[in-house]
Amino acid sequence: MSREDTASNGLTLRARLREALRDGILRGDWRTHERLPSESQLIGQHGVSRITVRLALADLEAEGLIVRVQGKGSFVAPAPVRQELSRLQGLSEALGGQGREVLTRVLSLGPGKLPPRAAQALGLASGTPCMVLQTLRFADGQPLSLNSTWIEPTLGAGLDEATLAQTDLLTIYETRMNLRVTRAMVDITSALANARQRKLLDLAAPASVLQVERTVFTTGERPVHVEASVYRPDAFSYRLELSR
Repeated sequence: MSREDTASNGLTLRARLREALRDGILRGDWRTHERLPSESQLIGQHGVSRITVRLALADLEAEGLIVRVQGKGSFVAPAPVRQELSRLQGLSEALGGQGREVLTRVLSLGPGKLPPRAAQALGLASGTPCMVLQTLRFADGQPLSLNSTWIEPTLGAGLDEATLAQTDLLTIYETRMNLRVTRAMVDITSALANARQRKLLDLAAPASVLQVERTVFTTGERPVHVEASVYRPDAFSYRLELSR
């Protein structure tokens, strides 16, 4: 083992450098999207070799803390978006309180027919006419989720793209349609992204995604829509607190 392999505290120099950089990122020494010191600067500051620097940076990239861009350097990655499962909220409502900038791009809004799974959740026959909404959502400028929503037929006529680009569907129900949203059923699974999902979410092939299906209910146990969302797994997480 060489002089550079182990520091005086028992950690390898790779681990010591990795932990120093991680602590700095978590402490806020570098902000999101800010460039870290160059490899040459890190070599001089920490007295390690270039290979040690590159290995430490590779560790941080694997953890999702930094993004390395060839020819430009290493940059602090955005923190993953986190949504609580203990409260029913729209994404903009949940993330706005965290200081995150959420942008919704409406890909399409128009009449369609309920596929079997959505029809079953809404208690309607497969093929029943409905309104179909497709959106792409961004958090802090980065692609976050691709969403398809099948909306109960009697509610779809009151929706427009301009409003949906600015306001969560749950908020529209409550403020414009005088409906009280009461609960949702949520199913979470993982899958491999298809070609369209990879393109819109800016993922390399092959790529796994987080699939979230949510059926929303209003007063009287009335199901009003089914939403199937596909999230970048490196950019989003759900958190649920359990008590015993």
